[in-house]
Amino acid sequence: MKNLQIKCTRCRHAHTEADRIERPRPRRSTSELQVYDRVCPRCGCKNYYDCTPQVAWCWSSGLIEIGDAMPADSSDGGGAIEIASGPKYALDAEIGVLARHAYQTGKLLVPGVPEADTPRAKGDALARWLAWCGKRKSRDGVVWAHMTEVPT
Repeated sequence: MKNLQIKCTRCRHAHTEADRIERPRPRRSTSELQVYDRVCPRCGCKNYYDCTPQVAWCWSSGLIEIGDAMPADSSDGGGAIEIASGPKYALDAEIGVLARHAYQTGKLLVPGVPEADTPRAKGDALARWLAWCGKRKSRDGVVWAHMTEVPT
């Protein structure tokens, strides 16, 4: 995990976990063990964002999932559709704000897709939601997918 890409929460300096420096914590007494914190090499902050690249996808049910890589398509031709990509800390947060929360804890849905009756209606709902999400400018590097509408 030493090559984990991270960003300082204070100064936003991008670096790897191996680049962090050890800084001793102040001790209350000389008999107390010395403890070290790994801090940002630029500003000394202890906190950081995880910048591991991740991808978000949705299923035909409207369920949104996030992971390191897209799942493989099934043998019957069905599979997931990529909806966004970006650093782990930003992707989780942005999708959590824009997606619909399901009744089950922790489940996120694309608005309009679970209620749609036909595959065409599901695709149209996904395209509308992605177009709406794409209007937002992300300062943290989240990139939304674009769907082109097929004329009927």
